Amino acid sequence: MVPGPSSVVEGHLSAAPAAPPTGDGKTVARFAFVDGLRGLAALAIVIFHIWWYEPAPRMALRETHWIFDEAIKLARGGVQILLVVSGFVIAFTLRKTWFTPGEVCSFIGRRLVRLVPAYWFAIGVVIGVAALCQHCELPSPFDGKPSLLRAAAHMAFLQDIVGHESLGAGMWTLCIEMQFYLVAILGWGLAQRLFPRPVADQPQPSDWGLVAVFAPFAIASLLHWRSMDGTDPWVTHFIWMFFLGMSTWWTLDRTLPPAAYALVISIAVVDLMLCNTETWVNAEWRYWNGVALATTLAIFTAGWRQRLHVWLNWSPLQYLGRISYSLYLIHFPICHLVTAAGWKMCGNSPTPIQARMILLAAVPASLLAGHALYLLVEAPSARWAARMKRTPVPST
Repeated sequence: MVPGPSSVVEGHLSAAPAAPPTGDGKTVARFAFVDGLRGLAALAIVIFHIWWYEPAPRMALRETHWIFDEAIKLARGGVQILLVVSGFVIAFTLRKTWFTPGEVCSFIGRRLVRLVPAYWFAIGVVIGVAALCQHCELPSPFDGKPSLLRAAAHMAFLQDIVGHESLGAGMWTLCIEMQFYLVAILGWGLAQRLFPRPVADQPQPSDWGLVAVFAPFAIASLLHWRSMDGTDPWVTHFIWMFFLGMSTWWTLDRTLPPAAYALVISIAVVDLMLCNTETWVNAEWRYWNGVALATTLAIFTAGWRQRLHVWLNWSPLQYLGRISYSLYLIHFPICHLVTAAGWKMCGNSPTPIQARMILLAAVPASLLAGHALYLLVEAPSARWAARMKRTPVPST
């Protein structure tokens, strides 16, 4: 997912107070509320995966009240929060981008530099944990055996497309994220080039241009693609949630009129009301769409009330937001190692109390691993990506 923090040079919301200027006189917008949401979502996903992948015989689950179990399962909605946040942040990032070959290459290049090193490192950690588990006679963190072809497919964000099982929970979203970047920059360019812009020498597309390019695909995703078999590996399955985040920024930026945004929200509400939940797939989608809609409205409310820089500006949450990408990548192999080793120490049949203590220990272990990955890999990659930022040049 889009890594944090959400800090971009020369950025501010027209409806939000500007952050303090940097040393060179430029303004840095840090959306503390967005970073806080990202941190909460990442932590929720960690907790859900620890609980969901508890080793057999799942003693903690067996001795836990069903209400607690259902509450933990709701944490899986953290992915939808991250999808909406990603759409919001990318729409903000593109606001001054001209659609030229150089700008497109710069945008994609910065995304790759920002995401790939930590992702590849996490792939190496998963494979290393699998080798360690084999040596210590512990269960592997993934099904099947690692191979060069399987690792290469993961490194190219193609594992689900070419039919390889994932090496770790959550890695599939990185494939969707990379596809979204291509869709976002291409759609932005089409809206910019095919429709008259409000200001001819500015890159901002018109409201009708953005709606004409993005809305049909988003609605098709909501009403059709998400229910099709085999669309899970493709961004078409999730583009509606990205679009919710993008339209939120465009409305706060006053590119989209409030009436258009109200129509987008109304479509989401109507889908929630009319969604047939008799099948598990539809029931799951209704929950996902509800989480995405709630996230969208929360971000919009914070921006509309000029609180994007204020709400959730609590240092522990901001810390989680800062390391959320690294935490998201590294938590699964670390949690697996902690729980598998803990189960073996208890003779593979821990008591309910022992099981809960082991699962609880996996949380700080994941946080420490995420912090280390952030310091050693993600932060240097972010600085490298920032140096690649091109100065916007007016299009001819």
